[in-house]
Amino acid sequence: MPRLVVLSEGLTGRTHELKTDKVTIGRVEDNSFQVPDGSVSSHHCEIYVKGSEVWVKDLGSTNGSFINGQQITEAQLRPSQILRLGQVEIRFEGDTPAAPQKRVIDHTQVIPQGIKLNELDQTAKVATNPAFEKKSNKGGKIFLAIAIVVAVLIVGAIIVLLMGVGQK
Repeated sequence: MPRLVVLSEGLTGRTHELKTDKVTIGRVEDNSFQVPDGSVSSHHCEIYVKGSEVWVKDLGSTNGSFINGQQITEAQLRPSQILRLGQVEIRFEGDTPAAPQKRVIDHTQVIPQGIKLNELDQTAKVATNPAFEKKSNKGGKIFLAIAIVVAVLIVGAIIVLLMGVGQK
C-alpha cells in the first residue's frame, strides 16, 4: 500500500498509509496526518487520489510545498519523490494506488407486514416455554416480610415507652 515516510530528523520513521482518497497534512491534530513541526502550517496540504494518480495540493501554506525541490501549488506525486513541507521532508513510497472502489449501494427494502395467522401459534409456544417464564422474587418477599416485622416491633416499642412515660 502506498505511504508517506517522514525523513526529517526528530520525526524520522513516522509513516502514513494512503488508505483513503483524500489525506490532509498539517501541524494540528484534526489533519489525517499530523506533522508536529513549526515550519509546517496548521493545514499545510492535501494529498488525493485521482484515478490511479496521487496529487498534492498546497493549501496556502506559509512555507510552501515542494516536490524534489520544485515549489508547487498542485502537482502529481510519484513513487520515490520527496515532498517537502516547510523544513520537513517526506518520501512517497509504494505503487500508485488503484482507483478507489465505489461503494455498492444496498437496495434492500423492508416491507412491514405484521404477523400472519399461522405465526400466532408459534408465538404462543414461545410464551409457554419455561425459559421465558417470569422469575420468582423470593428474596424480595422475604425482605418485605422482615421489614414489616421490624416496623411492628419498633411501633410496639414506641407505644410501650410512651405508656411508661405517661404513668410517671
